[in-house]
Amino acid sequence: MMDLLYEFTEWLRTTQLVELSLWIGETWLSLIIVTNFWTIPTVQTIHILFLGLAFGAVLMMNLRVMGVVGGHHSLTETSKRYMPWVRWAFLGLLVSGLLLIIGEPVRELINPIFWIKMGLIIVAIVAAVLFQRAVAGQTASSASGGLKLGAFAIIVLWLAIMAGGRWIAYAPV
Repeated sequence: MMDLLYEFTEWLRTTQLVELSLWIGETWLSLIIVTNFWTIPTVQTIHILFLGLAFGAVLMMNLRVMGVVGGHHSLTETSKRYMPWVRWAFLGLLVSGLLLIIGEPVRELINPIFWIKMGLIIVAIVAAVLFQRAVAGQTASSASGGLKLGAFAIIVLWLAIMAGGRWIAYAPV
């Protein structure tokens, strides 16, 4: 696995991402972020709080689908309750994530774990849209076995995204 990550890093170093990273690192916003020692830890903290908010809402919806919690609420009610939280959290994650990229572009853009995490996020967004459509079509108070399996898979996917975010700091760049 480490050899694969190393090869991915070496390939990233041959792309235009290196020049893009260096250019971003010289922009006024990047310089402001990097010269204020408190900015990166503050933005990372905000990013983690938004991640916790998003994961908490996703977890509650998926645990309801799995029949673990909230049995007295319909699947549609649960979705309507938590989806606004997920949307606002995604917006916060997008803004804080962009600030982290601008603040440390080489660390992020030339990092194989970062790109794996971004791929997982795309999968999570597509899964969330498909999953919400399936949940919205449910008229019964309990979900089917396939929907429960999908809920479990989405929880595992979010755990992988969070682990990837943590591992970004330790990947070879």
